[in-house]
Amino acid sequence: MSSVDLPWDEVDLDLPETPPTPGELLRLVAGTLRGTGGDRLVDVQVVAAQLVGNAYRHALAPRRLRLRRLPDRGLLRVEVDDGSPSLLPVLGRLDTPAHGRGLLMVNRLSVNWGHRPRGDCKTVWAEVRLV
Repeated sequence: MSSVDLPWDEVDLDLPETPPTPGELLRLVAGTLRGTGGDRLVDVQVVAAQLVGNAYRHALAPRRLRLRRLPDRGLLRVEVDDGSPSLLPVLGRLDTPAHGRGLLMVNRLSVNWGHRPRGDCKTVWAEVRLV
């Protein structure tokens, strides 16, 4: 993953062709949110992991991850772009044992979440409370 130089309150990364390991992704989020700990950090890590994982499981490249602080609202916005604009996110079901629970976790841990088309891509986003 290569980072783009941006202000301290935003990280913007091109995601590689192969998925980052869970440990790499968790360390990236923790490093970005220095000073945030406990349940709030874990919430952001889970949301980021689910959105990034879905982009690899269900969509095409290019993939991009953005973490953006929204200090006026006490939130962190996690955005994941992918190259499959017509494949819209599906909330899933609790009774699906093997998969399908990722967006249920995102729904539970975030204040708001959704998606928006962006030309040949789409962005799936979630806002997680930091305070």
